[in-house]
Amino acid sequence: MSVIANLYSQTNWSKYVNNPVMTKTNILTEFYAIGQPSVILENDTFKMWYCAAGIDHRSRILYAYSLNGINWHKYQNGGFVLNIGSAGEWDSKWLDTPAIVRTANDYKLYYFGDDVDTFPPHIGAIGVALSNNGINWTKYPGNPILTKGDSLSWEAKWIESPAVIYDNGVYKMWYTGVGFDWRIKIGYATSANGLVWTKYTNNPVVGSGLSGSFDDYWVGVPTVIKRGGLYEMWYSALSEADLVDGRYDTIRIGYATSTDGINWDKYSNNPVLSTLTPPYNPAVDTNGPWAPSVVYDGYNYRMWYESAAGFCYATAPLNILEQEDRTSIDFFIRPNPMRSFTQIKLPGSFKVVIYNITGKEIRKLNGINEVFWDGKDYLNEKVPTGIYFLKLISETCKVNKKLIIY
Repeated sequence: MSVIANLYSQTNWSKYVNNPVMTKTNILTEFYAIGQPSVILENDTFKMWYCAAGIDHRSRILYAYSLNGINWHKYQNGGFVLNIGSAGEWDSKWLDTPAIVRTANDYKLYYFGDDVDTFPPHIGAIGVALSNNGINWTKYPGNPILTKGDSLSWEAKWIESPAVIYDNGVYKMWYTGVGFDWRIKIGYATSANGLVWTKYTNNPVVGSGLSGSFDDYWVGVPTVIKRGGLYEMWYSALSEADLVDGRYDTIRIGYATSTDGINWDKYSNNPVLSTLTPPYNPAVDTNGPWAPSVVYDGYNYRMWYESAAGFCYATAPLNILEQEDRTSIDFFIRPNPMRSFTQIKLPGSFKVVIYNITGKEIRKLNGINEVFWDGKDYLNEKVPTGIYFLKLISETCKVNKKLIIY
């Protein structure tokens, strides 16, 4: 089985030096805490939906917007946009873990709901609300749309923290499940309309790591984007070693990729973000990073995450080689670094010549619109781990670099 050894921006994060970028300010709606940011980029505006626990010990969904991802303006100075349900309803006491999806027709807001404000949850399910402007919401009357599993399942206690994307006419959700052993894993579900969901039969799709690893206890609260043909996930993780003091205060962010959204490869040098990632500030970084939300704007990866101080911000700009992939003719190589194969895509007819690091030609490929390289040379043998240069012969000529690890 291959292992990702990624030298690119998805894994090279820098914290904003003036974190946090958002703190609680409204004593009525944000008295206890703010958390679980969910961000999208729409035109030139970053839009965030987040949860907050108010002075009445009820959690609701709030909204804010920003033009740079740093300076945020709260809707009605911290007024909520989605309220708890009426007495007796499944979400009458607590809303949490929002996930926003923008389609051509509407906004959909997925959220955790419960009829208690204590821990552990009682119902612990996921619902959805619909809106045409992202502020005025109507809850789906068929809520909750996704519920926990049976008493023996990996998700027996509750489910929460959905990450949802709309991908080629299909809604795809990755969500957190909690078992009676308090292990946390990530499941997968799909929907044709975003309302009626089917869980993947072989859940969970992302589980805990090997004993002694940074994520050998909790793996959950994911954020997922799809760039090119690759799904990218950042998730929150906790290890058993971090619990020896009885506190859940050492949290890290891991990274994984998938070509189908089901089979995930974790990055070999995880975690990609932690409390100690520079610049380290104990007053800001305590109890974080947790609940990442990632946006790719075409030039940078941007992450907002939760800590005890509020919402913090980190960036991962594209490096020079990745920027070379961006041309007006939409040339790309994905995944890069590769695992079992790589796809080179360019409109029209072209050739790709592959060289090893010494400059020796090892393979030539011809294609129309796209070619696939299986990592083999002219002798049909797998090339060893290393850096390879790909020369594109078309109306333009481009050299790119690729790292392969098996």
